[in-house]
Amino acid sequence: MRKHILKFAIVLCLVLTSCGSTRPFVEGFASDPSLPLEQKLVMGGGIKVSFGCPEMYFDASAFLDRYIELIEGAEEYVIITTFLGSSSGELKELYDAIADKASSGVPVYMIIDGISSYDMTASASFMTPLYFLRESGVHLIEYNPLSILNVIHPSSLLVREHRKLVVIDGQWAVLGGMNMNYISMGAGDIDLQRDSMYVFDSPSLAACLVDEFVSIWNESSVEKIDRNDFADKPAQDGDITGYLFNQGPGGHADMASMYSSLFSSAEEEIVMLPYLAFFDDNMYASLKAAQNRGVKVRIYLPIDSRAYVQGALFYDYHRLVEAGFDVFIEFAGEDTGLSLLHQKLAVIDGRYTVIGSSNINYRSMTLSHEIALVIDSVEFASASLAQVEELKKNMAPLDEETALRLKEEKGSWPMYLFSFYGG
Repeated sequence: MRKHILKFAIVLCLVLTSCGSTRPFVEGFASDPSLPLEQKLVMGGGIKVSFGCPEMYFDASAFLDRYIELIEGAEEYVIITTFLGSSSGELKELYDAIADKASSGVPVYMIIDGISSYDMTASASFMTPLYFLRESGVHLIEYNPLSILNVIHPSSLLVREHRKLVVIDGQWAVLGGMNMNYISMGAGDIDLQRDSMYVFDSPSLAACLVDEFVSIWNESSVEKIDRNDFADKPAQDGDITGYLFNQGPGGHADMASMYSSLFSSAEEEIVMLPYLAFFDDNMYASLKAAQNRGVKVRIYLPIDSRAYVQGALFYDYHRLVEAGFDVFIEFAGEDTGLSLLHQKLAVIDGRYTVIGSSNINYRSMTLSHEIALVIDSVEFASASLAQVEELKKNMAPLDEETALRLKEEKGSWPMYLFSFYGG
């Protein structure tokens, strides 16, 4: 009973203090289909960058090996931001590499979100807090930690550092959805999440990430850092254009404008692989407007095997079907041998692909620091769609009758409300 009371108290706090907006989905330049997409992306805070085709990782073990290799090869500096950061026996080699690099004199700066020590996933049974890295010389801070001040001003607890990024020597830039914890990279069984990370050899992208990192570090720490201490490499134009959206301190980019721009400019198809797809009315209106123009909207839904998360998801998923979207759903869990699909992806018209940390939901649009990259490349979009087709093999179409039955049998309004604002 006490646990349920706590959940309701958190929900009440979230509802009373939430002040975000998704109005860009229905008004303003981003929702104007007559404006060129590139113009809207730039107006919405997107920074235009160029790069070559990135390394794509959908296997966490393969990415972990590459991550360690990048850390070990660092010569000038290492910058890391993660939402959930904790250690376990399976991740010892990674954190040893980070500690060794700092001990050798290479500056290592790391931001973890203050919620890391309160991880609610399977990692909680294995994790070790990362404070030990400071002993090796790693500059480590927690963003927005739980504190007496935050309890006095609970609205501050809503803002989380949800980005996942790495910069090595101003040359290598890493983006995606994997956290630095047991279930994202360390587990070797059903606990290991399915996710994606992308490694870019791109000085221009790396420089943009360093800019944002310095801004949030100096906002959050008494130990100030100088942007000039992180040398940039000479820019090298790649054959792919991208638009980087950093939703956080020091910039005016926001996820709502980015997605609205893409949805309002879509001509043929919107494909989404969202995690925790909690849309509000403005987001629905944007997608319906695209559908009314003849755009196909396809949504591929992962399912968390945890019962309380399913209660939130199943409470609302019927709205996606009732809206007329093509919805596919997987029933992940021990019965099927599928682990949680944590990947975030959107592909527009087989050309524009969105990767990064942002979920396609209300919270990521309005309340979290997020990072996303819009990649303008038919080749990259084709590879992303091919991966979606592989995932689709474990999915089935979701019809209205099934969606309503799932809502009746497993849906939970309190868990939906909690997840809508806090998921």
